[in-house]
Amino acid sequence: MRIKPGESLESWADRVGMFEKGHAMQRIARGDDIKQVIEDMSRRITGKLTHPILKSFNQTELPSVEESRKKYEEIMKNVAKAADHVDTDT
Repeated sequence: MRIKPGESLESWADRVGMFEKGHAMQRIARGDDIKQVIEDMSRRITGKLTHPILKSFNQTELPSVEESRKKYEEIMKNVAKAADHVDTDT
């Protein structure tokens, strides 16, 4: 199950959970062993949620420092500057 473009990780994790619960309920309705169904559901959810993390560890090509700096600067152009002081005289 892939993350949809623009979808938050929390939303995607909720979808994974709902999908796997539905799959488990179908197996229970067919008469599969409940203990085995729960163990399989747990393993499948864990696998899906850890896949993006493990995939990122296995990337062979990491961005250069220069690319990362440029990306950071582009992002920071759109961030409002924070106040450097607080005016308490009101």
